[in-house]
Amino acid sequence: MKNFGETLKKLRKQKDMTQEQLAEYVNISPQSVSKWETNLTLPDITIIPALANIFEVSADVLLGIDITLKKERIEKIEKEAYNYLFTSQYKEAEKILRDGLKEYPNSYKLMSTLTLTLSNIAWNKEKTDTARKALNEEIISIGKKIIEECTDDKIRYAAIHNLCYTYCDTGENDKAMDLADKLPNISNNYLRGHILKGTEKFRHKQKQIANDMGTVFTEIMQLNHAPLDGEIKAYNPDELAALHSKVIDIINILCEDGNFGSFSHQLSSAHLHLCDYNIQKKDYDAALKHFKLAAQHTILFDTINRCNDDTAEEYTSLLFRGMKVGNVKNISPHSGSFFLLKRIESGNYYSCFPSAELAPIKKELLKYVNPEDIYLLYQ
Repeated sequence: MKNFGETLKKLRKQKDMTQEQLAEYVNISPQSVSKWETNLTLPDITIIPALANIFEVSADVLLGIDITLKKERIEKIEKEAYNYLFTSQYKEAEKILRDGLKEYPNSYKLMSTLTLTLSNIAWNKEKTDTARKALNEEIISIGKKIIEECTDDKIRYAAIHNLCYTYCDTGENDKAMDLADKLPNISNNYLRGHILKGTEKFRHKQKQIANDMGTVFTEIMQLNHAPLDGEIKAYNPDELAALHSKVIDIINILCEDGNFGSFSHQLSSAHLHLCDYNIQKKDYDAALKHFKLAAQHTILFDTINRCNDDTAEEYTSLLFRGMKVGNVKNISPHSGSFFLLKRIESGNYYSCFPSAELAPIKKELLKYVNPEDIYLLYQ
């Protein structure tokens, strides 16, 4: 703080403020302000926030701390610590971080990295129960401080992760679950897979795999909606059709017994794309085959949406065996059958497929359209 006086004087003049006015604002004598500006004395630490507020700067600026230099120094300490962490030299990483916190005691980034380091030390099987308990207590103490005080979400989430693992290690799974609920869904689901036990853990992991795979399939089929630079499509029609065929093949591998469950949604989309692709190629037999499969999977998916937890069926494939299929939360208020019928009524398929083929499909799809939506089909 050797430059505090010069900084204060500069900020005061920038505000076109006299020493007397500043003294009045912080309820001290003008002589005190004069002594501050000549570096004869320093203000009480409790006055610093008020001065920072008056001059609309951070306390670091007011105290003459070089923010850029501080940030670079902290990043260097963290990098050195991670170099040791990556080579399992945990004690060396711990020493660097503890020394760094002596220099920057309020660095939440260093605190967070220290909790990660201490976790790795605590998980060492050679540690005695007493030593492990002490390490876990310190991790919890630091983690709570970060969560309560830090405003950087990235650092807070990292602290929550470390705390969750530590609470699991101490047998306080309820506390771990409460913390996991503070995280975004992706991180929350990952942590739940670690926190839960027994059958509940197994079912959670099955569901997570199913959800992740469903997202992957949807993203694959939408790749061409994200063009390259210059609005160039990444795939030509033949390649895009091949991608949709791959999605169908993979789902058939995952659900080898034909019990597709909620994957019927992706199967319906893939077959519908292949239907349109074959219409463009004027291969109407192949197009009709894919259209029938699209309708079949649309109905299967709508059937799932009508189920509740009590009536839902279970997957029977090896990977998802025993997992409940039912009650998929669909964002749209309309059924898939409604949208497929809407496409039919728009005339897209009348010129391609015989009416004798379309009629029974339409009749079956109508069973899965909400009564209040039927009039919308013909608008």
